[in-house]
Amino acid sequence: MRRRDFLQASAMLAAGCAPPGGPPPAPSGPPGGAITATAGYPPIGAKWKVRMTRTGLFHSSVDESEITAATLNFNGRPGYGLVGPSATIVLEPATFNRTGMLENGRIALTDSPDNGVFSWPLWVGKEWQGTSVHADSNRGEIWPSAEFNARVAAIENVTVPAGTFMAFRVEYEGGIGSSVPDNWRDPVGRPGFETREIHWYAPAPKLTVRSDIERLNSHWRGAGRTTTELLGVPK
Repeated sequence: MRRRDFLQASAMLAAGCAPPGGPPPAPSGPPGGAITATAGYPPIGAKWKVRMTRTGLFHSSVDESEITAATLNFNGRPGYGLVGPSATIVLEPATFNRTGMLENGRIALTDSPDNGVFSWPLWVGKEWQGTSVHADSNRGEIWPSAEFNARVAAIENVTVPAGTFMAFRVEYEGGIGSSVPDNWRDPVGRPGFETREIHWYAPAPKLTVRSDIERLNSHWRGAGRTTTELLGVPK
């Protein structure tokens, strides 16, 4: 290669560019004309109702509860709390991804930095990956950092007891378990916490109006599913 060509190629690589004829760089934003959704959840003090249906090998239940949006402190950081009658899910205020859960005022779960379900803005075709460390205080376990993968698969109408909403369907999977062997590196062979999840985020009420979370066989709680549906819009 002539020196001039070598210097030109080196400059393009240093700038993060592909040489002529190579693949174009991946777009950093939504394609033209795409429908998008920016980060948003109901204001602090808002209340709404949900129904949670849990099925599993050893336990099944259906519960309805009122949720209140609240500001709180979690592990020394501000949090956005989804306060229920028995537990509080803590979200990171900027991303609305879960950072943990409180039970009876005590930390039960921690996801560090968060579980990565959402990456804003949303648009169909967007994909993202990351890692998270999961800890369960009730079980006394902290698992190694594990990968997650997520994508916006579609915009579609989803019907729940609160009504029919146009929603972004976010498909997510991650954790430590048998179907992700690259994440299965626990030297003492403990059960994992692997899940496959679908979340329908609706911009109108600024909520996930339905979520289906499937625990796989390698999950320490055993195989099962939790479905959460919106019963009433925030007030």
